Amino acid sequence: MKTLKRLMAVSLAAVLAAACADTSLVSQMKVNGGAFETGLRDGYVKLADEEYDQIDWNSGDDYVERAKAAAMGKPTAPVETWNHKLVEPHKGQLVKARADLVAALKASATKKAPADAAKAQVMFDCWVEQAEENIQPPDIAACRKGFEDAMKKVNAAMGAKKPAKKKAARKPQTFKYVVYFDFNSSKLNKAGKAAVDFMNSEIKKGAKVSIESFTDRAGSVEYNYILATKRAKTVSAAIDASKVEGDIGVIVSGEERPAVATKDGAKQALNRRVEVSVTQ
Repeated sequence: MKTLKRLMAVSLAAVLAAACADTSLVSQMKVNGGAFETGLRDGYVKLADEEYDQIDWNSGDDYVERAKAAAMGKPTAPVETWNHKLVEPHKGQLVKARADLVAALKASATKKAPADAAKAQVMFDCWVEQAEENIQPPDIAACRKGFEDAMKKVNAAMGAKKPAKKKAARKPQTFKYVVYFDFNSSKLNKAGKAAVDFMNSEIKKGAKVSIESFTDRAGSVEYNYILATKRAKTVSAAIDASKVEGDIGVIVSGEERPAVATKDGAKQALNRRVEVSVTQ
């Protein structure tokens, strides 16, 4: 039994020695490329050594192959997430992280921030491997943090802008206009025409318009209602309909709600009016 244990120990030591020799050779390879390829080679070699120390031969061998490819100037892409058995929340996080990393690499991160881009890719691959094993939360967190820290530097070097804040929608405002009429008239006088022209110049496309028409208290209630109706039609027809959204709302109040309180039958110029509300 002791002999068997000694043989196993010797075999394990031999395998470890061979693995270390392999990573040592790769780390000394001349890199056919620049800082990005060098960063990938060195990063993958480090991960390979860590995996061999934990007796994870498959992962160690995979990292060695990636290191060799980088040294030869043919770096591999970040590992795909679809061919790894990932559980949530790791899967969703890694899918997004890979998309961000690939977008940065395509946008010349390998030129503008080669060392950080290489670090981001190495740590992403580390994150995927640890998340798939899903047995060492501290190692998963360490790989993820390494990736995120490197990506911050990559984005900063590439001048990544923060998403612009959406401007708050402007609240509609309501503007009031008043058109005055001569006694017992529904036609626009000179001042009335000027008031309508000014109002049309202020109305914007898509405005909502409503009008309310009044008379003074001279005359009967019935007559004043008819007169106020005519005044409402006059102003409504004078408003630039091309700017108005929908129909113009019309309220006929006649001698009700006078601007200036008077006795019944009294004339009052300020009560002979059409009030216009424009919301835009």
